[in-house]
Amino acid sequence: MKKVVSVIIPVYNVEEFIFRTVESVMNQDYKNIEIILVDDGSPDNSAKIINELAKKDDRITCVHKENGGVLSARNAGLRIASGEYVTFIDGDDWVEPKYISYLLNLVESNKCEIGMNKNNYSDYNTKSNEEEYVVSAEKAIEWIYLGDIFVAVWNKIYSMQFLKNNILFDEKIWYGEGMLFNIDCLQFVDSIAVGEKSVYHQVSNPNSAMRKFNVDSNLCGIRSLEIQKKHWRKSNPAIVDAWNYRVTVKGDRHH
Repeated sequence: MKKVVSVIIPVYNVEEFIFRTVESVMNQDYKNIEIILVDDGSPDNSAKIINELAKKDDRITCVHKENGGVLSARNAGLRIASGEYVTFIDGDDWVEPKYISYLLNLVESNKCEIGMNKNNYSDYNTKSNEEEYVVSAEKAIEWIYLGDIFVAVWNKIYSMQFLKNNILFDEKIWYGEGMLFNIDCLQFVDSIAVGEKSVYHQVSNPNSAMRKFNVDSNLCGIRSLEIQKKHWRKSNPAIVDAWNYRVTVKGDRHH
């Protein structure tokens, strides 16, 4: 029996993007998926669009909730996800037809519980290659702090097996939240699979709640880094140096 992969997509004010996003998931070459669309009290037509899409594909589940932010939306999706693996896609992005099969093969063939992709398509990046390798969780933590693996939760795949350790998004951390989630996850595994083939398209959306930045965001990002340090079960001098670099040189301007 092929494993089920849960795809969680938070939906908020993305009426001009969400059809393409969901359609790109419906058209995956790997069919054994559940698509969880979480409408986070969106005031535009997003809710109507996803309800229409759900009529076309019985793999789609729509959740409608009061607005609580993207993290509460992802958590709502995680709480009902029934797949062996989960992946996240932002509501304004879209993915290649082999997005799921690529990530699933990355973790299964390398016997890892987390797969992270180093590359994606965006305005700034078109890099893609077939490289894949396994690195220790400690090395992955270091790379995230140094910016060698981006900190977002999209373009990655996670085994639900270890997420059952009650790993959820910290809804009080609205900036630097992806990094916190990934660092938390990496405390529970020995190694991860890394791929470099671009299968995810990050779309420039100036209105995206996730991409606005201000002083409050920076303070929240620093708070996120401090929480991460408290959660470390794995640490070494390289991780400490990389964490210090993140705090002092970069702040936390990415998710």
